[in-house]
Amino acid sequence: MYFNWEEFPLTTPEQIIAAGKTHSPVVVIGAGPVGLAIALGLSQHNVPCIVLERRTTISKGSRALAMTRRSLQILDHLGVGKAVMDMAMPWSEGWTYYGKDMVHYMNIAPPPHEKHGQTNLQQCWMEQLLLDQIGKTPLVEVRYGHEVAALTPEDTQVVLSVNTAAGNYTLSADYLVAADGPRGTTRRQLGLDYEGTSYTQQFVINDIICQLPIPAGRRLYFNPPYLPGKAVLMHGAPFNMWRLDFQLLDGQDADEEMQPEKVHARIKAHFAMMGLDNIDYELILTSIYRTNALSLPTYNKERVLFAGDAAHQVPIFGGRGVNHGYADAHNLAWKLARVVKGVSAPQLLSTYTHERRGAILDTLAELTKTTLFITTPSPGISLMRDAVLSLSITEKFLNNLFDPYASPPYEYTDSPLNAAPAKDPAFASRSDVGAIPPDGIATQNGDRLYDLLGPCFTVLVFSDTASDPAILAFESAVHATDADARVKVLPTQCQIADLFDAKPGTVYLLRPDQRVAGRWRHITPDALAGALAHAALSTAQFQEAP
Repeated sequence: MYFNWEEFPLTTPEQIIAAGKTHSPVVVIGAGPVGLAIALGLSQHNVPCIVLERRTTISKGSRALAMTRRSLQILDHLGVGKAVMDMAMPWSEGWTYYGKDMVHYMNIAPPPHEKHGQTNLQQCWMEQLLLDQIGKTPLVEVRYGHEVAALTPEDTQVVLSVNTAAGNYTLSADYLVAADGPRGTTRRQLGLDYEGTSYTQQFVINDIICQLPIPAGRRLYFNPPYLPGKAVLMHGAPFNMWRLDFQLLDGQDADEEMQPEKVHARIKAHFAMMGLDNIDYELILTSIYRTNALSLPTYNKERVLFAGDAAHQVPIFGGRGVNHGYADAHNLAWKLARVVKGVSAPQLLSTYTHERRGAILDTLAELTKTTLFITTPSPGISLMRDAVLSLSITEKFLNNLFDPYASPPYEYTDSPLNAAPAKDPAFASRSDVGAIPPDGIATQNGDRLYDLLGPCFTVLVFSDTASDPAILAFESAVHATDADARVKVLPTQCQIADLFDAKPGTVYLLRPDQRVAGRWRHITPDALAGALAHAALSTAQFQEAP
């Protein structure tokens, strides 16, 4: 057993009422990785929150397993990156098979200037590490065994009816974040439903413990001899855990196929196909998964916001699910914190939907071909796939069907918060406005850029003269606009200057979620202050359009 699931003690309604803890600026429903990440993000902005979870223990099994480089940057920002990497399993290779023939090899090793790459860690451990970090701040309280039975949005707050095994109570919040997963009730209570496609094809997911003499990475098997016409995914994870996802045949009953004898027969057949004989393994968990490509029409309604699988469901192919959830958390936390504290206009929360739903719809469109190819929801698509796979043994022009991990991060090029054009002919086509900037060495002392960025707006000024009067003018203008904003002076001869196409006098404005909000070859202090106020929708300067 690689994890010891223990039940958390129940905080009773009597204890809550006695302590006067029946209101919070923010309440988060759901203590999965996304809900916990939002709570940690809010704490970095000194905003208290309460997390409610109907479960009494940490999630069972591997579940959301794969994390991208971007997610690890976010986890670094939240203070758990090192703990994750001390435990996680990095990987960069993938193999795709048709029958017993390998038809594609994938290498997604990160660029040499980046700190992180693709990594696997079981969801149970992710939740534990996030909880450990939350334990270091008094601003977050997590209540297990607390289920939201009803909610009532009001003009200035949201009122929740919460049920526990020791009785019920009422809790109110200025804002509510629903991170309660695809089967959560929050969206239904507000009359919201998903839009998109639900596929009927199902996968039986199995977590097993065993030692295998093969390298870590993702393996995808089409048409294995023991499962003709279907697909199997295989991933390694820490603690000698391997995950095998078997697609069910058409017409097979999921409950019957999850019976131990059926599960063990498939696992043994799979190892036999790989030429791995007499493998001693322990089956830890079996669950079922159905591929969905769905999104809510909005991620903010009145004083309720949605994040992670509560807002959208993304096919597992390409490991996007929890990674989009972390991106939701990172995008939402700073915006919600600023609105709660009154330094940004409430309209800032509408940009959360604009940016994150745009990223989801782009991903769903991109993954459609991969999902159809892997799941084959119709006989015609199945026939087409077999023809393509037969060709792929000798032809390599179809590799993009097998490589869903290779897509670049989504860019908010049309964000209303952008303070400069997304593309600028004065700059090389990288580190565009709306993009996630690269990491790399940023100072002569060897400091990395992301280690210099905090939970606030950051102005990067590229100059070799730290005492330049222009820099002092920038600092004065920025601090007058936003007391938390920072100005960082970086040399023009460093790795980051190269990656940012920076020259003496170049200025970049980075948001609290590290996105590029603006960049200029030359800008005055007053214009920079205006750009910062625009990117933050500062209440001091924001005027609602008529």
